[in-house]
Amino acid sequence: MKFNRIASYLTAALLGLAGSGTAQAGSVFLTGHDIDFHDGADGYDVVILNWLRGQGTATEIPAASYRVGLIRSIDGINPASGFVGGVLDGAPLWVGGVTAADPTQFANAAAFATFLGNIDVLVVASQVACGGCDFSPGDSAVLNTFAPQIAAFFNAGGDIWGNTVADLATGFNYLPPSAAASGPPISGSTGFVPTAAGLAIGITSTMVNGDETHNRFTSFDPDFVVFETRPATAGGEIISIGLRDARIGTDDIGTDGGTTVPEPGTLALLALAALGFALRRRRDC
Repeated sequence: MKFNRIASYLTAALLGLAGSGTAQAGSVFLTGHDIDFHDGADGYDVVILNWLRGQGTATEIPAASYRVGLIRSIDGINPASGFVGGVLDGAPLWVGGVTAADPTQFANAAAFATFLGNIDVLVVASQVACGGCDFSPGDSAVLNTFAPQIAAFFNAGGDIWGNTVADLATGFNYLPPSAAASGPPISGSTGFVPTAAGLAIGITSTMVNGDETHNRFTSFDPDFVVFETRPATAGGEIISIGLRDARIGTDDIGTDGGTTVPEPGTLALLALAALGFALRRRRDC
């Protein structure tokens, strides 16, 4: 059932090892909300994960076999936060499929690549600066050093969900600049509106309103789809964006295939892990 998608992952990895490629594989969802700190925001977390795994498409990955890797600080900053009460806190849909990790627990890039090779989606928790969340600036800086491995994971078919970076300017630096949040952080818990694209994937007004929100997106690749805005603010604010079937190049993320993928030496760190990643998917079909 998933053989075609698996084949595309292997092709992406092989093309990457050759130094360039045009495979389009990964999907990414970025939001200014701290969904992990608000019990999944009335099911917003389910909507995001279902969209990332391709629900309703020809390449849908069954929820029961969609393995989640949650990156957060697990050093006691705010141990009660981090998807508590939300879908990643043990709801039946994902039981046994969530692995939490602190970036500092990995000895080197190869160890992090191995971690990525055993998951389907990388979820990055919200920054501690949001006022209760638990991903520290120090741990965020470590995660950013693994950007080449994250790019290889993405280009081999892995998915990414990034929660708010609040006022940490480097919070999205594990992705290329064209995916970064920019402009001053924001505040407020009302006035947010799903776009037509957001409504189409199941985002509701209840999900996006009622909880404090911390950053907006003012500069990003035009291939991104806007899922949510706060239109009443001056000039309007873009709060959640996503991109399906894309790839990461040396300085860009998009679907146009206009940049090369990371250097072969970097991708080699993930080659075996990517192979295991794809073979595990084939085993689950």
